[in-house]
Amino acid sequence: MSNGCEHCGAAVAESDAFCTKCGAKRRPGVSDSLSARHEQPGTHAVAAPSKPPGRIPKIVMAAVVFAVFLVATITMTVIYAAHRARQKAALADASSSSDSNADKDLDDLKSAIGATSTSTGASSSETPSSVSNPPAGTSPAQSIPASPHFVVIPPAVAAAPIVAAPASGDPSKDWALKYERTENGPEADLVVRTGDINNLGFGWPQGFDPFSGNSTPQHDFPWKPRDGAPEGTDRIMIGSALDPSVRSPTRWLSLHDGYSGLLESCEVIEPPPPGQVCRERYDSMPQAVRLAVGTLPPQIKAVVVQIFVDDFQAAAFGSHFQVSLNGTRIPTFENAINSLNQTGPIGKLLTLKLLPEYWPLLNSGEVKLLIDDPTTKQGDGYAIDFARILVNPHQFKYQVSLLASVVDADKHTPIPGATVTAGLGSVSTDQSGKCQLTGLPAGLVTVTAAAPGYDENSVPVDLPAGQSGNAEVPLHRHQEDTAALEKELAQTGQATIYGIHFDTDSAKLRGDSLPALNAVLGLINNHPESRWTIGGHTDDQGNAAHNQSLSQNRSASVIAWLKDHGVDPARLVPQGFGATRPVADNSTASGRALNRRVEVAIAK
Repeated sequence: MSNGCEHCGAAVAESDAFCTKCGAKRRPGVSDSLSARHEQPGTHAVAAPSKPPGRIPKIVMAAVVFAVFLVATITMTVIYAAHRARQKAALADASSSSDSNADKDLDDLKSAIGATSTSTGASSSETPSSVSNPPAGTSPAQSIPASPHFVVIPPAVAAAPIVAAPASGDPSKDWALKYERTENGPEADLVVRTGDINNLGFGWPQGFDPFSGNSTPQHDFPWKPRDGAPEGTDRIMIGSALDPSVRSPTRWLSLHDGYSGLLESCEVIEPPPPGQVCRERYDSMPQAVRLAVGTLPPQIKAVVVQIFVDDFQAAAFGSHFQVSLNGTRIPTFENAINSLNQTGPIGKLLTLKLLPEYWPLLNSGEVKLLIDDPTTKQGDGYAIDFARILVNPHQFKYQVSLLASVVDADKHTPIPGATVTAGLGSVSTDQSGKCQLTGLPAGLVTVTAAAPGYDENSVPVDLPAGQSGNAEVPLHRHQEDTAALEKELAQTGQATIYGIHFDTDSAKLRGDSLPALNAVLGLINNHPESRWTIGGHTDDQGNAAHNQSLSQNRSASVIAWLKDHGVDPARLVPQGFGATRPVADNSTASGRALNRRVEVAIAK
């Protein structure tokens, strides 16, 4: 016997603990519907009386139900508002320094458990490598007793050193290693891994190989971080922008996946005392995965990053993940992660090529891989079983191939000369908009296409070992009016502009830049209280020092134009990146065209 999931409509067997399509978790004692997980805490669904045939029209019945719901909602809002007012007054009396503003509370939490200690020398946008409750007498909130629902926010602490071991060649032993570092092994000149290979602690079926590209069997949710699991692995993580203390009468109706259901208890308990946070929000704050790279091989030819990802659903929930290495965002990684639509929850191996311009990030000896959604506030929970860096990888043991085609999303016509990237391969489409890639690592093969004048797009293809597949990648024309820039800013945290043109090897603005400049002006004027970074980027052609200077001067030219059109220059910060932050492969003409751009973002 099965029942329909009222969250996504899929059939759900009574024996299942959660929906196999959307991951919504069935509550104990609820057998006829999964919608109970979205029911407002403290209320009960009221069953409508049965309607005698021919007596009460359906539209009247619907109106009655809606009226009951509306009255209940208004009542709850009034009661909640009064309750919160009393709480705020009590907190103000108890501590004049407390701040009930939800955004500040979230900032405080992120600064304590979502930012790297300055002693590590890493960017402030990263998570700490180790967070634990401080000993008695050391917490800034030591006078506040902890409760079962809350945890005292501890101070940031320095990272403990990673002790990695080389692989022996025996998976039964090697996969149990929490940290691996193997030189000159069968897979690559250097393999660095963090996280034991154990399917989030649930284990594998007999004979299962996660590197073969097969999906994991459906498993339960890792509701609590597993004891001893390295930071960022074997736990539910939920984007830092989602603050469960921000409530509204309709909050519980919003869509979210099964993983983010972890925060439901944060929505019904009392607001946390000063210096404390909901325990589930604390446990699920995104953490960086630390990888002990150490000394690199003397010559680097290629680098790939493999992540065993679980339940990423940006394509379904409208979330947008930012992916960074040591605080530097990697656009190609972000495109891949944001194309995923995993359900189940089910895990899968994802292999990503690191472009050469980002290889210097490995020189520090330790790499912090952080995946977070700090902008959209969507309830898209996710998990990572393990992450690996392979320097100079050898031939992949499990391989697949695919035929890709790139088309205009509106005209449905082929796009010749588009750059298509998957695995370590990067090729251009022919006159029919097609290309073929072989020797790709099995698993979630992310096919990314880019072409001048279009927005880059990625499509995931699920390919177990030995299979071949097909992928059609539709590209949308790039839009640069103010509304389009606003939308991109809200989703990704920055806006990219290709319509600002300069004379060759010069910082002099061309006349055809006016439409794009006016769009940027409108964007900045829409946020009069914000400061902005104006970033210039080039391709890799020519001298690196010259490109750096050229990009800085081009950024300054844009700022000068904005100043002449009424923007206070104190609100504008010039940045020149040269060719160090590519969004596409510089080995192709279309990739170089995409790398020549201006990016604007609200300064932090």
